[in-house]
Amino acid sequence: MKRTLLCITSILCVAIAMAQTDSFEEFKKAQRAEYNQFKKDRQAEFDAFRKQVNAEYAKMMRERWQPVETQPAIQEPEVPKIAPVVCEEPQPDTIQQQDTVRQPDTVVLPKKDTIDRIAVKRDTIAVQPIKQPVKIAIQAVPVIIPVPEPAPEPIAPVVEPKEENFLTESVLFYGTKIALHYPASATFRLAGISEKQLSAAWTQLSNKSYDVLVSSALNARKQYNLCDWAYIEYLQAAMEKHWGKTNEAIFAQAYLLTQSGYRVRLAKDNNQLYLLVASNYNLFNRMSLTVDGRKFFVVNGNPKSVQVCPSLYEKEKTISMQIASPLQLALKKTDTRHLVSKMGLAADVCVNKNLIDFYNAYPRSYINDDVTTTWATYANTPLEKQVKDILYPAIRTSIKDMSERDAVNKILNWVQTAFAYEYDDKVWGGDRAFFATETLYYPYCDCEDRAILFSRLVRDIVGAEVVLLYYPGHLAAAVHFKDEVKGDYLQFNKKKYIVCDPTFIGAGVGRTMPGMDNQKAKVILLQ
Repeated sequence: MKRTLLCITSILCVAIAMAQTDSFEEFKKAQRAEYNQFKKDRQAEFDAFRKQVNAEYAKMMRERWQPVETQPAIQEPEVPKIAPVVCEEPQPDTIQQQDTVRQPDTVVLPKKDTIDRIAVKRDTIAVQPIKQPVKIAIQAVPVIIPVPEPAPEPIAPVVEPKEENFLTESVLFYGTKIALHYPASATFRLAGISEKQLSAAWTQLSNKSYDVLVSSALNARKQYNLCDWAYIEYLQAAMEKHWGKTNEAIFAQAYLLTQSGYRVRLAKDNNQLYLLVASNYNLFNRMSLTVDGRKFFVVNGNPKSVQVCPSLYEKEKTISMQIASPLQLALKKTDTRHLVSKMGLAADVCVNKNLIDFYNAYPRSYINDDVTTTWATYANTPLEKQVKDILYPAIRTSIKDMSERDAVNKILNWVQTAFAYEYDDKVWGGDRAFFATETLYYPYCDCEDRAILFSRLVRDIVGAEVVLLYYPGHLAAAVHFKDEVKGDYLQFNKKKYIVCDPTFIGAGVGRTMPGMDNQKAKVILLQ
């Protein structure tokens, strides 16, 4: 009897459990269906919003375009450079050895014709005795640049249509094959560039079939970590491959940028369209114009006067010229450089040539009407992971168990003595700042390049705060140490920053190059 009751009880328990399982599965199924319906309804709202916004944009395109005179391009200023100085007094912890700096044979500067006539004459560098008191600067007023902002958000989320009849087209962007999807039935062509014709063309591109183009462009921006300018360049290359160097390519590029959240404008003169991008930064060597109180820069061409489209989006954002993180370009390794300092710090390094090519074409810029802010943009750009993985372990091993001051001193000496100095005008024909990666690649560098690289290494490896110091004709750095460190310093925000000059050859932490006045140095804050 007991056995029978036990069996019945077991069967009932199993039946109840099965019923509960079925109920739970039904519940999960219902929840998934409800969520999917919510997503579908939400996306329908987004699609309706984008459609309405684009319809309003197209309507404004029919209005009279505003005539605007362009402004001449801002020319890069001539910055006189001060020759490096060798410190006559050796540091107590200096390891005396022969300079073993070796440059790779395969490094070629873009202007190859200038490299053959360059000879670095170390014996002509000024040598001066250093007998000077500690220089104390009064409370300095720092130069501040904005914190890099995330990439603009699109007008509304765009979902790539789930169809198979897409046309996929790739473009080689700095050695990296990046694809875009086009609707297979794409027939977009401009009938002309009158306001009415352009308005009709905008409506055509706003058709849902072109969402596949918008979504694949946004996916490429995210996948390859394209900064604002890289995204502009990539879309230009892709549109020109698809439509050629035509008004269609310019128009489509403007459409994709607006859908991606950027503040851009279309302009025209006669039979030519122009793309204008807004930025709070001043770009050197690019024509600009002011529209509704904002400065826009011409991406293509050099028109003298144009008519500007009045259309705009509510939440559009200006482009930033800062690079918050390196682009994810295909890796093309350069030859390895073996760099050894006078203090015995030896490190190998190789970089991504594709990234070097991108940096070589990157526009120089400044903000807040202060040209010294251009160096902060370079110094705030991180080194790519591939470089860090090779270079940083060697430096960390060399400074292991050292005090913060001694670690910074060894890195400082490495930047001072492992790189060959040369003036930009001899190498490039004019002033040219380097991103930290470029200094590790090119065979020559000057004071600003060294200060930028030094600041990057100390912030990343030692974890100390670093600022740049600008003297007329010279750029150095200063480090905030956790412990008390003696030497020349500047002070602001209740913090003391000890002078570190990567071009004052052999001089340790706290030594100011002769002729430099810390009382008048401009402090450039870094992030």
